[in-house]
Amino acid sequence: MSCESFRNDLAVKLSSVLPPEQLHNVLSAVDLTAVDYTISRRQADLIVTDQPPVVSWYLASKTVENMSAGTIYQYQQHLKHFFDYVRRPVQDITSNDIRGYLAAYKSHRRVSDSSLDGIRRVLNAFFSWLVDNDYLLRNPVAKVSKIKYQQAQRIPLTPFQLEQLRDNCRTPREQALIEIFYSTGCRVSEVAAMDLTDVEWNNRSILIRHGKGNKCRTVFFSARAEFLLRKYLRTRSDDLAPLFISERKRNAEGRLTTRALQEIIKKIRRREPVGAKCTPHVLRHTMATAGLRAGMPVTDLQALLGHAKPETTMIYAHIDLTDLQQSHRRTYAG
Repeated sequence: MSCESFRNDLAVKLSSVLPPEQLHNVLSAVDLTAVDYTISRRQADLIVTDQPPVVSWYLASKTVENMSAGTIYQYQQHLKHFFDYVRRPVQDITSNDIRGYLAAYKSHRRVSDSSLDGIRRVLNAFFSWLVDNDYLLRNPVAKVSKIKYQQAQRIPLTPFQLEQLRDNCRTPREQALIEIFYSTGCRVSEVAAMDLTDVEWNNRSILIRHGKGNKCRTVFFSARAEFLLRKYLRTRSDDLAPLFISERKRNAEGRLTTRALQEIIKKIRRREPVGAKCTPHVLRHTMATAGLRAGMPVTDLQALLGHAKPETTMIYAHIDLTDLQQSHRRTYAG
């Protein structure tokens, strides 16, 4: 691999996590350093050093099952950290080793109980796979209790706050973004990946080619979103593929990164305080709550949001005391 190819790959991977100025500084440092090195591509990306071979086999199986690259990377990092800590053969690991690791991780990293239970679930999935595939006779995580934590309440925007956010928009692109986020309920990564060719204007739909878990689905947008999206597209004179592009075209295809989209929403919110936290994910919650309040069946909302389980959809929907009071009065009138 040439230094230029390595630099380009690095730029693509870091563009979604670093602001432009920091990305420029990192790439400049690479340019200065790389001249003294020969760079070669690693041939086996799934090989994880200083870990049992079964870790690589497990990650390979998750790749075959179409687990997203981001999730596989997280699993790899958690497993690497775990085996760096326990330094014992897989077959000798006990439930107490798991408990000791989780306690030490919480103490040193000061993570939330929710995050800590997420690590427990990663370890449980790994050891369950070992048992299912006859590498182990028992799962040491099975006797480790779930870590209790208070589920953070996800508060959607009120209708007034949503209108206030719309009023804060100053450009056609900002207006179109707010409406696409709200009316489709898409994840920020899904909006970033949208292309012009994914839009079907006749039925106001967008094909999500790579949703969570690499699953495809179709989402729909409102007449208001259509009007504002067409208005935004009329301001463009390029032939770039992405539905939403950077005004400064910081990469070859001009695509807005997930980080850039989050920053745009943050900037809109800050112009005139909305009175509530507002992120792309909050707009997703707002869409879900509005759907349930309007009587949309949970199964339909589940399909639109791209959830595997209806329980996940209900977490996204917020039902306040007023909703419960009105539902109680309708059911038990008199």
